[in-house]
Amino acid sequence: MWNQGGYSESGVDGGYTQSPGGFVASQGGEKKGRTRATQIIPCTVSQLMSASQADEAFKVGDVEVTQVTIVGIIRSTDKSMTNIQYKVDDMTCAPMDVKQWVDTEDPSVDSGVLPPGTYVKISGNLRSFQNHRSVVAFRIRPLEDMNEITSHMLEVVQAHMALGKSPSTPSAAGGMSSNSSMSHQTPAIVAESRSAVNHVAINGLSANQNQVLSLIRGCPDPQGISVHDLRHRLSGISLPVIKQAVEFLSNEGHIFSTIDEDHYKSTDNDE
Repeated sequence: MWNQGGYSESGVDGGYTQSPGGFVASQGGEKKGRTRATQIIPCTVSQLMSASQADEAFKVGDVEVTQVTIVGIIRSTDKSMTNIQYKVDDMTCAPMDVKQWVDTEDPSVDSGVLPPGTYVKISGNLRSFQNHRSVVAFRIRPLEDMNEITSHMLEVVQAHMALGKSPSTPSAAGGMSSNSSMSHQTPAIVAESRSAVNHVAINGLSANQNQVLSLIRGCPDPQGISVHDLRHRLSGISLPVIKQAVEFLSNEGHIFSTIDEDHYKSTDNDE
């Protein structure tokens, strides 16, 4: 049993349960051999893009998925009157299109646009329209700690291993054997999870520091980007926190000042 915000397995009715607030799956219900997840399942973008589809149902292995969570970095944003569209990259394949509807009738609901370079956790529904897959998000939250990326990838592996188990097939040793299709998928899930974690550059920086560094790296101007512009683009981070991040990154050699002490450029793109 892994029960630190994780998963607990139960033999009751052959189901698997995560507690708290995770996934619940039942087997042997509507159709024989069908596993349906009734709550949110952590996934990678690669899994969502390669999931099999029959009508409106998506399956990762033998597990039917509807509501999912993904973790990644925003590569681009596009806001209209009714929705915000993001491209979110978790390093397992090409970025995923994510749509968040804007509540135009309730001005108290925050409809601010998260800038590119922000690491986020997204909860939503997998959809397909004209063979184009996307996630319709009902919650997008900036990460508070870069360790959440590693945690999410571990949850992906654990969730799909647990949900893919077949409680009706005894093994030669008298125990319960894993579902064969999911067993074959598990090494691939682990491999892509490791790849994603490695590409995110867990380099001792906090989420705020990584966001600041990402924006500075992405600035093409020779004079770099100003602290004022960083504050404008990172609306969810206070100015003192941004200044602390800039000072830390400068002291660590990731960035340097240019025309004055207010403009900074990344040492990675110093020509």
